[in-house]
Amino acid sequence: MKKSRYNHIWDLENGKKIAFNSLSCGLAEIDNEFLEVLENIDKIDYDKLEGQEKELIDNMLLGNFIIQDYVDEFKLIKFRHYQGKFSTNSLGLTIAPTLNCNFKCPYCYETPNTHMMDETIKEAIIRYVKQMSKSINQLQITWYGGEPIIAKDIIFDLSEKLIKICEENNCTYGAFIVTNGYLLNDEIISKLKEYKIHGAQVTLDGPPTIHNKRRILKNGENTFDKILENIKKLKEQSIRVSIRINIDKENESYVEELLDILKDNGLNDLDISLGHVTDYTDACKSISGSCLSNEEYANLSLEYQKILHNKNFAANSYPYYPGIKANYCCADQINSFVIDSKGYMYKCWNNVGDTTKSVGNITELDKNIDKIMMSNNIDWMTTTPFEYQECIDCDILPICMGGCPYNLKREGTPQCEKWRYNLDEILKYTYEYKESEENLEEGSLCGI
Repeated sequence: MKKSRYNHIWDLENGKKIAFNSLSCGLAEIDNEFLEVLENIDKIDYDKLEGQEKELIDNMLLGNFIIQDYVDEFKLIKFRHYQGKFSTNSLGLTIAPTLNCNFKCPYCYETPNTHMMDETIKEAIIRYVKQMSKSINQLQITWYGGEPIIAKDIIFDLSEKLIKICEENNCTYGAFIVTNGYLLNDEIISKLKEYKIHGAQVTLDGPPTIHNKRRILKNGENTFDKILENIKKLKEQSIRVSIRINIDKENESYVEELLDILKDNGLNDLDISLGHVTDYTDACKSISGSCLSNEEYANLSLEYQKILHNKNFAANSYPYYPGIKANYCCADQINSFVIDSKGYMYKCWNNVGDTTKSVGNITELDKNIDKIMMSNNIDWMTTTPFEYQECIDCDILPICMGGCPYNLKREGTPQCEKWRYNLDEILKYTYEYKESEENLEEGSLCGI
């Protein structure tokens, strides 16, 4: 056996030590026996072990702190990555039936377009899914925009047909919607449930005084109160809601006030995700000066996690605790696309609407699906963190994978995830929180 190259060990102020392995994401309180095993691992004969010593070794193997001699961890990471990248078991489509929006958010990275998806594009999507349904076992749809509820009838029509295709081909169907939440009402929410849209991401950027300056209707009217009421309605109808807070220098100090409002409204059981506002495209270059650096965002994220816990919100799993990233996102998976209202297909949400960045058009796939899609996808599908020595040598590669593929392609160099800047502080806090909650037995290994 040998020790993992992805181990991290820290001393705590109370004299204890913790260990984290970035390949398994296992976290452990450790003692001198643990350290002695790491130091002398090449001298240990596993077959002669028994009792507590054997139990310790088994736990360390389980957490990947030690591994068998035949294991090549870097090759394992590459295998996971390519397995996910080229898996054809499922199909993921993010569909924007319109790029039109009723809001005029200052940091929006999209170029607005009032075009609505027509029957030609809808029929092409159906043909494509029918063809793909013969070889996949899962279809995952994300409704996107613009504001997708503007095109609700298109969503409902396509949903009915897509669900039917999946039923006919014994294929699992799942759907999610990204919406600003303003146009929702009881009837629309009922339809969302009917068409198996079981989750929604809705953005609130702070308390009303802040949110209403950032999430603005085109006519200038406020939006906070109506969105809050619609979030309650979604919850009442058992639609899982994730509240996104887009963070920059203008609202970073108002998050706690928003959380108090959510808690007062009985919404502290919802998922809270923080969005890092970035000047991805030319459409949002005007907000460059208010964007946080990755390091600034990392430090704030930890502070927000503490606040979330103090107010009884859940903040124990990803993105607050590291997660293994075989693939970073849908952009580096072969069977995943974003489709806009004109049928153009993209690998990344940030490119939607910029047809120069498209990898094809859904209406062209009947001609030669393999030739068209493979040739247009080749740049995305051959971009990996393994091309960069800094990633190859990095001890947090499994939880970063070179960062956002869009940024990697745009900058030509890996853009480290937030874990690079304060992983030790995050894990120390996680341990202390778990210990205070009596979820960590003293001296034991634990997988978080």
